[in-house]
Amino acid sequence: MDKNSVKTLRDLYENAAKCYGDGIFIKEKSGKEIVEKTFNNFNDDCKKIANYLLTEVGKNLHAAVIGPTSYAYLVSYFGTVSTANPIVPLDAQLPCPDLCELLQRADVTVFFYDSRYAPMLDAIKAACPDITHYICLQQNENSVSTESIIADYKPATELPEVTPETLAAIVYTSGTTGKSKGVMLSHGNLIDNTMCCDGESAPGESTLTVLPIHHIYCFTCDILLSLRYGSSICVNDSMMRIAMNLKLFQPTIILLVPMIAETILKQIKAAAAAKPEIPERAIAQAVFGGRLKGIYSGGAYLAPEILNGYKELGIPISQGYGMTECSPRISSSIFTDESYGDVGTVVRGCEIKIEDGEIVVKSPSVMQGYYKDPEATAEVLTADGWLHTGDLGYVENNRVFITGRKKNLIILSNGENVSPEELENKFAGNDKIAEVLVYAEEGYITAELLPNPEYFKDAEKSAVVAELNELIKEINKTVTSSKTIRRIRLRDKEFDKTTSKKIKRQQTEQGEII
Repeated sequence: MDKNSVKTLRDLYENAAKCYGDGIFIKEKSGKEIVEKTFNNFNDDCKKIANYLLTEVGKNLHAAVIGPTSYAYLVSYFGTVSTANPIVPLDAQLPCPDLCELLQRADVTVFFYDSRYAPMLDAIKAACPDITHYICLQQNENSVSTESIIADYKPATELPEVTPETLAAIVYTSGTTGKSKGVMLSHGNLIDNTMCCDGESAPGESTLTVLPIHHIYCFTCDILLSLRYGSSICVNDSMMRIAMNLKLFQPTIILLVPMIAETILKQIKAAAAAKPEIPERAIAQAVFGGRLKGIYSGGAYLAPEILNGYKELGIPISQGYGMTECSPRISSSIFTDESYGDVGTVVRGCEIKIEDGEIVVKSPSVMQGYYKDPEATAEVLTADGWLHTGDLGYVENNRVFITGRKKNLIILSNGENVSPEELENKFAGNDKIAEVLVYAEEGYITAELLPNPEYFKDAEKSAVVAELNELIKEINKTVTSSKTIRRIRLRDKEFDKTTSKKIKRQQTEQGEII
């Protein structure tokens, strides 16, 4: 694909149709069948949705979409942005009151919804009177649906002008502290991030998309890259069926967060232990379907033990770093890179500087600001376009290293700063610990631990406490005296988390001191 001819999301799918035509863009299960749609199908159907919106709603609208990844979801998304109006992708895990709040805050007038949200519609209609059109992502006799629009409308032949500066999406973050903010991403932001690296995929390759589609990490690195390279998207219809779908679709690439990567690695190791006569690498390839080239990992810290575990299986992991406000990629790596604790090299077109230990970036991928929140925008985005990421780290030989979050820093009485993430990462990959949160309490660095129930199955509490104390002693040997963990709290239930499964820094309950 000629990168110079792609300036907007509409350009991207139109060029994908020209370059890859009848190649398979997406595969998804429908009952016992696999339904395939081509790049040509996608081009036409996006423009049918656009035609409906322009004809039935008008030129000015804000559309929201909620549901898991599907062809209907994607044509709704791209059909909306093709009209020069923004889409608001919403978290499918949101409870109804939170969903209504975001629909109101984003000034939504058109709502594309998965049928499982139908029971909420009465409450949404009562809370959100500005929404004039409801469109179901599945066939629905009682509602307009994407399927009925595709059947009844022709592709739009005349569409409003879309420029790189046109607002494409308002993406709400799921922060571990405070209220979510609506990140405004333009067409130019998303296209720049799609084009900031090379050689990531090719026609004939395929990606099993398993992460939530409302996350910009999944949207850019699964969907937009597939359109750029002509590779196929295979829809994982449930996390409970990921093993089945890996074998069914046989992907060449998969995008994971470290938590999922760790879970799969443990399953491979358990299977290998149960069948020592079969080589581990053979088991790993069978688990992933037999064609896997590598894994892309992002969204959280990846423990070296996980990285090395996959390396031993012959499966390379490409690590990256980014944030919603950067569309999202700031750094990335390729499968042949050797990782030395970094999160990849700075992507093309991105500048990084370090201010008081904080990573500050500038690139064409940086957001336009937070929707209707100029104060929050001014806190992170300078007048000349530098974004304060809030992440602590450094750059060495163009490789990015992350050490923690600025807002989470523990300030000790002697004036020293301690990053809790640095200490939390010491527990990553340890079989004894399911979850950990580090914070300051009464002047002490405290580690609150949730033991792994599988490891401590049938163990007495005294034995658990003894092992955890020994673990803390071993970890304290690896840090300076100022970073020593001096208090341990023991939990008996999981931490409160965001919908993206990140532990919230502010917890409603604490474990007991041991």
